[in-house]
Amino acid sequence: MDFLYYFLNGAITAFGRSLDLLSTYYITPNLKLETNRLVGRLGWKGSIILQVPVVILVIFFRPIAIFFLAWSIIIAASNISGAWFVRHFPGGDVKYAEFLKSSAQKARVRNILLDEMSPLVLFFIPSLLVWLWVHFEEGYILNLIIQESFLSYILIVSGALMLHGIMSFIRNFLYIYRLKREKESDEKEHQIP
Repeated sequence: MDFLYYFLNGAITAFGRSLDLLSTYYITPNLKLETNRLVGRLGWKGSIILQVPVVILVIFFRPIAIFFLAWSIIIAASNISGAWFVRHFPGGDVKYAEFLKSSAQKARVRNILLDEMSPLVLFFIPSLLVWLWVHFEEGYILNLIIQESFLSYILIVSGALMLHGIMSFIRNFLYIYRLKREKESDEKEHQIP
């Protein structure tokens, strides 16, 4: 392996992470709709700095670089899927977050849970079926992933889809649930004389 191998791995990862950050900024420049609490706490500067160790660690292994690229593209596409609405919502992402908080207060937890399961159905289940099919046809999946073959990249991309399905479900549910709890606690504070 030479310098070009490491450089390409870093470039692939940096490109993917940039897509994620730029698409997040596009939809929520104030980070009011960011479901990742760490990113919300770190802000933009901290989030950008956080990408540096990711890129450095990934340069040594192409499959992980491809994984981060695939996952970042999926996240970016997910971020911008409803951006037109948020960007043209009166007050932008700040007022839209307040609107979500108000709506979350009216919803039942069961309904929030069921509605936020769509990423599991859309991304996780089909990709899991691919992994199971490959496992039954070819054998041990981890050995296949490190081979850097066409099949390994299919497994890597479907693995990114599975992770996105799980993470989207968990983060979206927790985000809406936190909004619901914040709204309920705000109302309780206003009711006390």
